[in-house]
Amino acid sequence: MDNNNQLKEYAESKLDELWKNVRSFRQSGNFKAIMQACVRFRHLAPFNSMLVEIQRPGAPFVLTENEWRKKYDRGIKPNSRPVIILLPFGPVDYLFDINDTYPLMSKSNWMTKEKILQSIEDSYKTKGEISDFEIGQLMRKLCFHGVYVDNNFIAGSMFFAQIQLVKDHFTSLSIPYDNSFISWYPAFLLSVNRTIHKSDWFSSACHELGHLFCFHLPAPATWKDWTKRNISIDAAEFEAESVAWLVCEILGIKNPSEVYLSNYLDDNDEIPEEVSIDRILSATKEILNLCSSNYLGCKNGLLYKHDTQFIKYIDSFPKKKRKAKEMNTPSPNIIDEDLPF
Repeated sequence: MDNNNQLKEYAESKLDELWKNVRSFRQSGNFKAIMQACVRFRHLAPFNSMLVEIQRPGAPFVLTENEWRKKYDRGIKPNSRPVIILLPFGPVDYLFDINDTYPLMSKSNWMTKEKILQSIEDSYKTKGEISDFEIGQLMRKLCFHGVYVDNNFIAGSMFFAQIQLVKDHFTSLSIPYDNSFISWYPAFLLSVNRTIHKSDWFSSACHELGHLFCFHLPAPATWKDWTKRNISIDAAEFEAESVAWLVCEILGIKNPSEVYLSNYLDDNDEIPEEVSIDRILSATKEILNLCSSNYLGCKNGLLYKHDTQFIKYIDSFPKKKRKAKEMNTPSPNIIDEDLPF
């Protein structure tokens, strides 16, 4: 489908319809399909996976026209209708289902649709264990969100983890920024039981971070534009369990949230009324970014987005560094002196 004007007109007519459908996907069967699509299309952001499922329910796999051609030597059949997804900082992109493609046969080693889908499935087979790299990335980046992890917490076998607002400044975060480290008080304390298995440690941390990124927690008084969502405990737990399930499934590790979600969706026709699918998908994306090698800088975290004192401090940081250099004083030494606490 080469006609750009055709694509543009199709996108404009489709977008309004999409937004209506997004709001109506609250039946348990539809919600389950969205969750499964997020796992099936790991190469897409969770929200875009939902858009694919809404437009093309049960699609096996989708890629852009260019990706089908380069990766699998397949072209797009005439008159195929694209699937619309959103681009960061841009309008839309167009994907095509594998069933809308055909082999170009310009190479001798082209694969059938069945072999392509099998190769994709094999590459995502459950590994059963979270890697030390992924946990390390998570631990290193949480400081940007104002989260201090108590990794030495010991509790009974029934207690896995909890996250809470920090009221007393019992410790500080060391936040990398501009080749220096900033000492800052944490906003949230994530306590995870160190006696549990590594995969349970990770899934429990994801559950608690789900509460954070779904705005279930109150924030410090210095945080602007943060409103705790006043939803029921059942709805909040459903959102957090959904986030933990999605993250673990996408990363292919043991998933203790599966039993809870399966039982709920099997026993109820709809998901809880207060549940926000958008918040679940956004929180999932935030945690996946924490676990990946994707860069997450100081200005991308919750601290810089919401803490007015931290924003003011970071925005004046280059000036502080120049002053320290003129005085031949290492800049990290002046940071603690300038903390606004």
